[in-house]
Amino acid sequence: MTKPAGQDANATRVQPAPAAGDDPFGLAPWLKEMPGVPLHPLMAHPVAAMAATTAIGFSIAGQMAGLMLGAMQTATERAKVALDEAIDVTAKAEEPAPERKIKVARESATPKTVEAKPARKAPAAKAAKVDDLKVISGIGPKLEQVLNGMGFRRYADIAALKAEDVARIEAELGFAGRIARDRWVEQAKALAKGRG
Repeated sequence: MTKPAGQDANATRVQPAPAAGDDPFGLAPWLKEMPGVPLHPLMAHPVAAMAATTAIGFSIAGQMAGLMLGAMQTATERAKVALDEAIDVTAKAEEPAPERKIKVARESATPKTVEAKPARKAPAAKAAKVDDLKVISGIGPKLEQVLNGMGFRRYADIAALKAEDVARIEAELGFAGRIARDRWVEQAKALAKGRG
């Protein structure tokens, strides 16, 4: 069995040539003295081999960076979902305060209790029945979320708005006459009537 050139004890030692402009690493003489070993095309020129190695290294580094950033992004998204779920559970756990009852003394001997009325809010909507408020001109996805948060989930809720309710909502949202200008109440009445 014969050994490739340069691996037996009697092989002549070839010193590398000083680095030239075409061969900065001085590998060309060593590679030319190894005729028995087939060379990969990238190894025919040492600079090409270094460039290929560098490209492979950069691609592996890029893959690892992508893997790390993807893992961090996934962890962040999962943490956000968990926090949102925790906020929802907390919001559901909070119960509304019981209504206050005030005793009013009369001249007669029997006291009568009168319920204190809070400021008018939107009618309580059933969770299962929610209308698409974006159908109303002037209400987009974000505004629909805000209105749902305020308790307006159905066309009938918006159709039942009175002038003082419209003024209160415009003040809270920073609108100046937008509800009347876009005719939300009229549109909601038509949509509620159409649903029958």
